[in-house]
Amino acid sequence: MKKRSRIIYFGILAVLMLSEMITSNFYSLVWPLKETAEIMGVSVSVERIRLIILIFLDAVPGAGALMAIHGYRRTEARRVGRLGVIVTTFGMLAYGCYQFWSATFQLGNMQGFVQLVGVVYALLGLAAWFIGGDLRQGLASTDPSMQSDPVSPP
Repeated sequence: MKKRSRIIYFGILAVLMLSEMITSNFYSLVWPLKETAEIMGVSVSVERIRLIILIFLDAVPGAGALMAIHGYRRTEARRVGRLGVIVTTFGMLAYGCYQFWSATFQLGNMQGFVQLVGVVYALLGLAAWFIGGDLRQGLASTDPSMQSDPVSPP
């Protein structure tokens, strides 16, 4: 896969996660929660906690995707990109697992849809792991630009 395609993939993930954080979860938290809680079939306090958790779980992979893009665009930022791929992957997996768990054990309505969302996000996270493999495997690469910085003795 070409570098440009990888940048586009991580860009889509960044836009997806950060826009969902702002337009869906944050706005739902700011506006009265009674309607949102009724739609989801939970109490207002449960929905508030759920949205706060989702805001955090949206921010982590969104920031990781931005770090991965930075790593692809700048040779000197390969280590940041490597960390970005790992953060994106595990952030998306955590998001997907939380959505699936939340739908299964918390929500009274829309369970099937939210479970599907959880599975899709977890799969996007696994795809990020494989798509960002060249950054992740940089330590084993023979390319000097992918090697970690040498550690000087104390």
